Amino acid sequence: MLPTVHPNPNFLSPFPLPEIKDIRLDLWSQRLLKSLSVNQTRGQLMHCPYYRPFSSLDLGAPSPPFFSTAKHYFEWRSIYTNHPLAIVTFIVHPAYHSNIPIIHILNHPIYHCESCVVSWWDFPTALLGQLIAWLQGVSELYNHEESFWLFTHTLADFTTDFWKPVYPYDHKSPNLRPAPSPHPEPPFNHYTSGQVSRRSTLTLKPEQKWGILKIRKVQDKSLES
Repeated sequence: MLPTVHPNPNFLSPFPLPEIKDIRLDLWSQRLLKSLSVNQTRGQLMHCPYYRPFSSLDLGAPSPPFFSTAKHYFEWRSIYTNHPLAIVTFIVHPAYHSNIPIIHILNHPIYHCESCVVSWWDFPTALLGQLIAWLQGVSELYNHEESFWLFTHTLADFTTDFWKPVYPYDHKSPNLRPAPSPHPEPPFNHYTSGQVSRRSTLTLKPEQKWGILKIRKVQDKSLES
């Protein structure tokens, strides 16, 4: 949270200064929601943006914090067969709490084509070098006949558009990014969490303990047989 004290120590005010809101989480959510508003599907490219709200369930009821997270799925399809040749997926979620994006290279289980999944709590500020090298390798598999250079440029343009500044804030400024990243764990709930802890520490009656002991003996006999 930004300081609420006036920088001039000699400044005196009869009224308390208003608390300045930290806008970094709002900008983080705004960028994600803005990226979901446009579908980039055209030509060989198929783009599926997915909205993924994030919250915690406490005894079946949603509880804060509430975040707007996103998933962007990109397919690059063949000019000749319209079959997917390469798939790139960006998953933005607070649970991916790491200093750098996590990249998974795998074979797609349905289309049996090359696939890359980039997971992080924020969208990368630039197209990752490892992702570019992977796309170049996939292009070589098809003898550079499927315009993978255009796929690379499309992903780079999408990344640039994601980080375009919106007046009056400059989203590229590192000072306007959440630091640390949004934490996935909800705050402690004194009402429901207490009920859960009390339930977990209930003492069993003697007849309940005897029933559990009989069940265990039956299980042990079945294992021995």
